[in-house]
Amino acid sequence: MLMDSLTQSIKKMKQMDMVENAGLDAEKKAKNDADYRTVVEDFFNTVSKLRQAVETIDYTITCDTTQGLEECMDKLDEAVAAGIVDTDILTAVRQKISRKVNLDLTREWKVFYQKKTKSSLSKLDTLGNLVGSPGMIASIRENISGGSEWAGLSLCDDGAHTRLSLLKTAIDKIDELEKDLNLSDEIKAFIVKVTNKRARITDISPAIIEWIQKESLDDKFVINFRS
Repeated sequence: MLMDSLTQSIKKMKQMDMVENAGLDAEKKAKNDADYRTVVEDFFNTVSKLRQAVETIDYTITCDTTQGLEECMDKLDEAVAAGIVDTDILTAVRQKISRKVNLDLTREWKVFYQKKTKSSLSKLDTLGNLVGSPGMIASIRENISGGSEWAGLSLCDDGAHTRLSLLKTAIDKIDELEKDLNLSDEIKAFIVKVTNKRARITDISPAIIEWIQKESLDDKFVINFRS
């Protein structure tokens, strides 16, 4: 109890000292305020990007990262509890955001991105030669690739859409292309074999021949000798 009282008294004395010193050095106070504002704005942008990722593409983060974000928010509040910026607390929270929180988000996004796009890229490899123009397929690949890095998700390369939104649109477009083809399981399996260069003459059933002719895909398939 006594130690708690002493700790609080020391804290209040430090805050009073900070206020007095700040009053004597307006230029220093202005700099500290600007530094605090920069840290808060950067942190707000991180949280905003996180919220958009969750809402747009069902992104999730670990409990540890969530706790780290909450601790940073508390520290940012504490840094101005005395009415002026506590530079020691601000420096500590800035370092935690830079060296811990941002690195954790970068690492977790990389894992999530790889899992999220693996199936879509596999579909695109399988269906890309059958649907759409080469330019459209290239654009889809580019938009998927553009969302690979956490740090760049909020960037608008085209001036209108973030890399995050373009990533989501690309994934949805691949699903739409697959749906429009309305392929049977037999045809899907055949296309996968063709894509992986493992298709054999015996894999070409009457149903597959009928599908090729119906979709006017005769020029899309060729027969080669295995090298």
